[in-house]
Amino acid sequence: MSKMVNYDLRGPDIEIKYHDGDLLIEGDDPLLPANHILREDENLSEAPDGIGSLITTELLASSRNGTRVTLSLILPDVGFTSDEATPEVTGVAIITRQFKDVIGSRPAVLQSYGVRTLTGSASLVAQTAADAP
Repeated sequence: MSKMVNYDLRGPDIEIKYHDGDLLIEGDDPLLPANHILREDENLSEAPDGIGSLITTELLASSRNGTRVTLSLILPDVGFTSDEATPEVTGVAIITRQFKDVIGSRPAVLQSYGVRTLTGSASLVAQTAADAP
């Protein structure tokens, strides 16, 4: 049996739950509608990075003008001790607007970023072999 870390984080106009490899997004921003993305979806990727884990998903494949919108999360690696069941953590949500395929004249700058600092907690859960991704 292995262990998996669940994250419950909040930031300005956004709430993120990353549990068992599934991502739940809730936000007040029109680009952040309530969205539940499952780990089985090809639209969700997780990659370990030297600064933690990078989780990326597409929020909007193409707006009316061809803008693509993605969400990237940077979540910390967590080492648990016996006296700290749910440590406080910080993370970052980056909402990227990509203008590469914009209809009409293409802008000189091809991405813009909205960055939101996240705070919350992490918890450790047991994972059986049948639950593993």
